[in-house]
Amino acid sequence: MKTRLNFKQLGILLFTFFLLFGLQQVFAQGEEEMAADETLCHPENLTTPYDTANNDSIDANQLNILYDYGREYYKKGHYGGKISNFKKAIPFFWKVAINDKGHRFKVVYSKLVECYLKADEIDSALIAIYRGLEIYPNYATLHYHAGQLQKALGKTACAIPHYEALVKAKNQKPEALKNYWAILAKLYQKLDDDRCIAAQQKVIELDPNDVEAASLLAKMMEYFGQDPLKALEQAFLKDTTIVSNARQYGITAYESGKYQKAIRAFKAVLASDPKNIEAMSYIGRSYESMDRLNDAISIYKKILNIDPNRLNTICAIAMVYARKNDFPTARSYVHRALRKDVNYGLAYMVMGEIYENAVNYCSNQRKKKGYTYDDKLVFELARKEYRKAMKRDPNMVEQAQNRFELLEPFVRTHADTHMHSGRNTLKEPCYRWISPNVQ
Repeated sequence: MKTRLNFKQLGILLFTFFLLFGLQQVFAQGEEEMAADETLCHPENLTTPYDTANNDSIDANQLNILYDYGREYYKKGHYGGKISNFKKAIPFFWKVAINDKGHRFKVVYSKLVECYLKADEIDSALIAIYRGLEIYPNYATLHYHAGQLQKALGKTACAIPHYEALVKAKNQKPEALKNYWAILAKLYQKLDDDRCIAAQQKVIELDPNDVEAASLLAKMMEYFGQDPLKALEQAFLKDTTIVSNARQYGITAYESGKYQKAIRAFKAVLASDPKNIEAMSYIGRSYESMDRLNDAISIYKKILNIDPNRLNTICAIAMVYARKNDFPTARSYVHRALRKDVNYGLAYMVMGEIYENAVNYCSNQRKKKGYTYDDKLVFELARKEYRKAMKRDPNMVEQAQNRFELLEPFVRTHADTHMHSGRNTLKEPCYRWISPNVQ
């Protein structure tokens, strides 16, 4: 029995055919565009006006002379800062590069790149780079320049192969290698390539103490649907005596709000290094986050036994006492910090927060809601502390300015001052610990 197609079925078949054909064309076009993009990584034409200088009769001695001429101009450019000297060096260096049949002057390509960069001739610098890489594909200096330039030009995909070459290069200093891995990780991340995770893990392997790198790794893993804490926890539990693993796990646990796990990890650090202040600080902050305030104070005091001049820890204790509504003790720790450094802005910031906490505490003791005249006087005291932070510590200007401005609606108005006959003294018993005279 023959099956007949009605017009509706025929139309569906034709639509499907053209749809699939169209998609095939789109994918083919996309592949062509991707292939074309690869060619955009370097200039389409790598020839230079100096290619005519190719001369088989130039011997090794003449090459040395040409190189010396170029190097003299190059050195003058560096010492004198004149771009014209870099430009004068270029023809000599090209003559050496073009006639160096024995490949003795690899360095001439990196010098050409530097000359072109000094003269702000980016396209010519790229020609020198990729001409050099054709002959010396593992030349790290050229990969460095290529990676830097392509990154600066916004060509992420073009920069990646050069940083991949740099991390494989031999005899790299650990600091440089860490930097290359860090850049490579960010380049992968920019292209939504999960290879950024492995690259970032290399960064941490090279510098286990880099807290920001560990934090970035956690964010990358989270972005790509991985559980950074679980992976770090497994590594930690395999051997809790490995300090770098314990530290990394602890930091990630703390930033994830898993404070009990963070405490366990940093206690493992302390088991190997009992005076590790960073580990103790994280434990203290974890206790704070869990409202175990007495435990936080205890660990912070242990830190001060090791380093009595650690100002941020002194301020941390002040803030915990403020949370306990023990404002006089909190203030005494602020004064302790300022006796050590009168320009330490964080101490003034903490004092301002102590005053704010005091207002919240005292106002909540009353049945009647709203801020009293005395509350406003104490808010003004807080603002004075923030103003001191702005004036004395450049690092605190923005933060202090924000806090200063936020309190502006809560200070006395002219009407308030008039109604209270311009009183500047505190009367409420709750504020007895503060000097009665605000001014």
